[in-house]
Amino acid sequence: MKILNFIKYFMKEFLSGVASLLPNDIVSVKLRVFVLRICGFKLHNDVLIYRNVLLIGNVEVGDDSSISNNTTISGGSSGVYIGSNVMIGPGCCLVAFDHGMIKSGVPMIKQAVVGAPIHIDDDVWIAANSTVTKGVKIGVGAVVAANSVVINDVEPYSIVGGVPAKLIKYRN
Repeated sequence: MKILNFIKYFMKEFLSGVASLLPNDIVSVKLRVFVLRICGFKLHNDVLIYRNVLLIGNVEVGDDSSISNNTTISGGSSGVYIGSNVMIGPGCCLVAFDHGMIKSGVPMIKQAVVGAPIHIDDDVWIAANSTVTKGVKIGVGAVVAANSVVINDVEPYSIVGGVPAKLIKYRN
């Protein structure tokens, strides 16, 4: 049984890795989504996933959403849930867990991982090179400015930016 699980895991990693290397023409983008669905990711209708996107763990993407080049989305066991009509720019990183660091006498690499789901509502734009950390909820219609680090929830229809991301203004 362990060998079967290893083979299944290896094939999932191999197929998703090969799919990530395909070019960004429309046929390859559709093929990439098809392969990632076979690998077990929940990708709804008309999802676009571009080159060098890495999906790990529990990840679900809603209808008509787009994930641009060189983005990593790691749901671990907690999950990353992305709504419909969401745009995630290039170079983004969404990770639903942190390494343990509470016990000062224990090396961090040996501490338990701490996870919490990430929820991104519909009609959200996460601009290039932004990071979203564990436990964050981004409300409907929100915008995350480029190069931001989101460590707290984002209100609906707000525009946030910076490190850490703070409210800039609300959309009209």
